[in-house]
Amino acid sequence: MENEFITYEQSLALKEIGYVDYSWFGSECSLYKPNGKHTFYMNGVGDETYISAPLKQQVFRWFRENYELIYFIGDDFGGWSYSVSKNSKIQGSISNVYKTYEETESGCINKLIEIVKKK
Repeated sequence: MENEFITYEQSLALKEIGYVDYSWFGSECSLYKPNGKHTFYMNGVGDETYISAPLKQQVFRWFRENYELIYFIGDDFGGWSYSVSKNSKIQGSISNVYKTYEETESGCINKLIEIVKKK
């Protein structure tokens, strides 16, 4: 399941651009400790030193709903690729670079963060 969460560095970057959503699993919240280690915190979100550790799917939804940025990930003849668009205009893409789908998702999230930071 660890592959389903964004990285600590991505969480820090998302916090900078206004991401404040948390992932709840029953009474436990998915967080990163100040040392970058992933944890589940019971009945709360810790103190100010903890940051959100959302699922990748939550982050993709947030970019779609807040910035109208959508993505596509596909198998590109032996490698994986992604593209990001807004209003049918490509905002960024990369082809045949990643070996796994999960690596491609992570690269795509980095691109989405980069696009929003530039605006």
